[in-house]
Amino acid sequence: LFVVLIPGPNSLYVIALAAQHGARSAYRAAYGIFLGDTILMSLTVAGAASLLRTTPQLFVAFKLVGAIYLSWMGVKLLYTTVCKLRQPEAAPLKEVPIQSHKPFTKALLISLLNPKAIFFFLSFFIQFVDPTYQYPILSFTLLGLVLQTFSMIYLSILIFSGVRLATLFR
Repeated sequence: LFVVLIPGPNSLYVIALAAQHGARSAYRAAYGIFLGDTILMSLTVAGAASLLRTTPQLFVAFKLVGAIYLSWMGVKLLYTTVCKLRQPEAAPLKEVPIQSHKPFTKALLISLLNPKAIFFFLSFFIQFVDPTYQYPILSFTLLGLVLQTFSMIYLSILIFSGVRLATLFR
């Protein structure tokens, strides 16, 4: 629960999207995050944690690619905000169609390249499953469902908060 509540790129992207484009677009992004987290959990089950432990350069490369992508997204967001602020007040702000910014795809990439998620799933998450248990896949599945449920509740709260805050500021 506490790991889900720690703000990260996923939650920041979803709340920003909710404020800018509404709940529908933000839920598309949330579905991308759920899929990304499910992929990371599946990789954990498949033994990616062992691979990254034996090849630390691969883990560093993953973190580097994730940091570059998240930095690029941040710079792009700042640039867009500055451009919007420089527009004359009389001119209405142009709404970007939801399809043009692909919230599901961006959120999926953010989730898959998120260093926090990679570290959590491949290093920490695996420690809560007993490999001597007769059905370890059951433990992974149950733990994954609990995590995704908390994540869905948390992201829903962020989405509705972002929409509400945007409405208040408008």
